Amino acid sequence: MEITKEDAVSPVVGVMLMLVVTIIIAAVVSGFAGGLAGGTKVAPSASIDVKFMKDDGGMGPAYVETKMVFEHLSGDSIPTKDLNIITYYTHPNGTSIKHTQTPSSDSSDLYGYGTFTRVPFLNDMSLGYSGNNPAKDFGNYTWKTGDILSSGSDIGTSAILGFDIADTDFKFKTGSVVDVKIIHVPSGKYILDREVVVP
Repeated sequence: MEITKEDAVSPVVGVMLMLVVTIIIAAVVSGFAGGLAGGTKVAPSASIDVKFMKDDGGMGPAYVETKMVFEHLSGDSIPTKDLNIITYYTHPNGTSIKHTQTPSSDSSDLYGYGTFTRVPFLNDMSLGYSGNNPAKDFGNYTWKTGDILSSGSDIGTSAILGFDIADTDFKFKTGSVVDVKIIHVPSGKYILDREVVVP
């Protein structure tokens, strides 16, 4: 009687080895991808309202100014040093004007008193008046639920939009539409993107 020898390696062992190699490769790839994603910032989640308002400051129709008002309705607190406000206004002739308001944008003399504010300022009187008050300047405070930001005047609104809204050449008036975006710079994500109509 003749005894024949056969290889003892089972096909099951081969499959198991392939499986182990696949798991190791997957773990390495996952770890690498996780390391890359770890450096990505997450955008804050917040409900924000923006509108234009006509306001005479109690001084009568001859003193009506157009303000921009931003309200944090709910959600995460947001350091304004991390935000840029981008606006697009399309002139009736088709020309588009884009402007970006940043935490390092120039300050404006909102009321002609020689006091300067970077808009939109934090409308919180517990911090005092705006104007030569860095605590209220855009970029220097954290925006929390219930906080209202304001451009304060035509001059402040002009600073946010990047053109003089009082100059009739721009035809900025009731019914004009501005696309307003707020971008969270560290994450590169928009936290507001809305078209706003001038009342």
